[in-house]
Amino acid sequence: MIPPASTDPCGFAGLRRASRAVCHLYDLVLAPTQLKITQYTMLRQIADAGEIAHCDLARKCVGSEETFSRRLASARKCGWVSMRVGDRQRRVYRLTEKGMQVLREATPYWERAQDRMRRQLGDSDWQTLLTLAQRVADAAIRAESAPHRNSRPMAVDPLSSGMIPIPLSRKRDDEHSTVTAA
Repeated sequence: MIPPASTDPCGFAGLRRASRAVCHLYDLVLAPTQLKITQYTMLRQIADAGEIAHCDLARKCVGSEETFSRRLASARKCGWVSMRVGDRQRRVYRLTEKGMQVLREATPYWERAQDRMRRQLGDSDWQTLLTLAQRVADAAIRAESAPHRNSRPMAVDPLSSGMIPIPLSRKRDDEHSTVTAA
């Protein structure tokens, strides 16, 4: 039996919905440049750093190294970034002249998207958004590495009609081929 849904709104769903809407706006405004906002922000991060290791870029953007491997490979193919092997065999990236030109041409469009969002929210809410976004990212990173275990699965207690934690075993229930309660 699936436990009843919480009446609390889902933090993930709310943030994901907002993120997709904002991403769509920035992509729409950046469309004439042929860049997506994810590409623009990656190029901006590399430009701001001058040179940055692949793993440091992923960490700074709170993304997976695998995702950035794909994005950087695509950027290299487009001629926007160059790579060298640095200390400890780390891949280090920097913008090429073509990458700097693409970023220069895209920046006014990015500024328009920023301005649209700022005008829609108002200056106070814009500042609140920026502050809260950083706090949310920091909190999620801390929560991810917190020394707490995930809570145990819950099941309906037939005697009290309440929820109780149950241990799970790895034996299979022959009839349904699923993990069963011990």
